[in-house]
Amino acid sequence: MSKSGLYIVVALIFLIASILFSFTQKKEYYKSLEVVKQERQELEKTIALKELWSAKGIKSKMEKILNSIPKAKKVNYKYKRGRVEFKLNSLTDKEINRVLSKLAKMPIQFKKLLITRSGDNFILECLCVW
Repeated sequence: MSKSGLYIVVALIFLIASILFSFTQKKEYYKSLEVVKQERQELEKTIALKELWSAKGIKSKMEKILNSIPKAKKVNYKYKRGRVEFKLNSLTDKEINRVLSKLAKMPIQFKKLLITRSGDNFILECLCVW
C-alpha cells in the first residue's frame, strides 16, 4: 500500500468518526432540548398554581367572614401578618356551619381549631395561617 493510499484510509476513518460524532452530538442536543422544554412546562405550571393560591386579599376575605357574625358574639380577634386568631361565642349551629364552610373554601391552614358546645350554642376558637 502506498503512502497516498494510507492517507486516504486515515482520512476516511477520520471522516466516518466525525460524522458519527456529529450524529451523536445532535441526538444528545435534542434530548437535552426535550428535557429543558419539559422542565419549563413544569415551572410554568408551578407558577400558575402559585398565582392561583397566593395570599392576595385573604385578610379582606377573613374580615368579610368575621363581619358576617354579629359583634356581640365576637369575643376577640387579632390580625397579624399572615395570620388571624379569633374567638366567637354563642354561635348557633347554622352560624358555625356557615363560618366553617367559608373558611374551608379559602387557601388557609388551621393551626388551632377548637369547637366547644354549651347547650345549643357553640364556642369557636381558631388560629388561621396563610
